[in-house]
Amino acid sequence: MRLVKFSSRNLANQLADMTEEDLDSLAFGAVELDRDGVILRYNAAEAEISNREQEGMVGRNFFDVAPCTRGEQFEGRFRAGVESGSLDVLFTYVLDNEMTPTEVRVRMGRVEGKDTYWVLIKRVSLVGE
Repeated sequence: MRLVKFSSRNLANQLADMTEEDLDSLAFGAVELDRDGVILRYNAAEAEISNREQEGMVGRNFFDVAPCTRGEQFEGRFRAGVESGSLDVLFTYVLDNEMTPTEVRVRMGRVEGKDTYWVLIKRVSLVGE
């Protein structure tokens, strides 16, 4: 198992080299996307945070799977970063689609030398706690 921190520099590049087992051992959600938002990899922590089955996520559009991420604050930042060729953002967001509203920290980054992107999600709290 490789230990990585949500705040690590060049985290997207570190994740790109991880095995599926290592990704599943992370304490935060990690979803690798192509430039169109199609899911390439989806770890166990993200399945738990989103209350979804991990199996069957690869090949689906992330923004269709999680419609609460549609809009300028989340999907807009992703699309703008992809278009500029430089995706590197960190923000707080509330996930609330088919789940208890949950405040999360979201980090998005581009893998150097590849046209893939990571969306990382770390639970902060349930809204209203």
